Amino acid sequence: MKTAGWSTRRVVGQVDRSECAVRNCWGQWTREGTHARKTGSKATRKTTRRENRRIERQALVDPTVTRSTIRADVGVAIVPQTISKQLAEANLKSK
Repeated sequence: MKTAGWSTRRVVGQVDRSECAVRNCWGQWTREGTHARKTGSKATRKTTRRENRRIERQALVDPTVTRSTIRADVGVAIVPQTISKQLAEANLKSK
């Protein structure tokens, strides 16, 4: 649509996306010739599989253990949200 000379606002009306999304997509198309998302752009894991198992095991052994206690026991500099995320991925609920 943009290559046919359509304005950004006209494209927005047709594709039902935000103006920012259309501009970003068009900018990527003109720079790289593609609109696809880049692979490998996810955030990297901060914990290893072993540390993840240790987090899960502590939650199973003592369901009332706090995230700060788990963080201290694992010995890795991670934020409490990382622990909650790992417990959620393991289908465990934090207290």
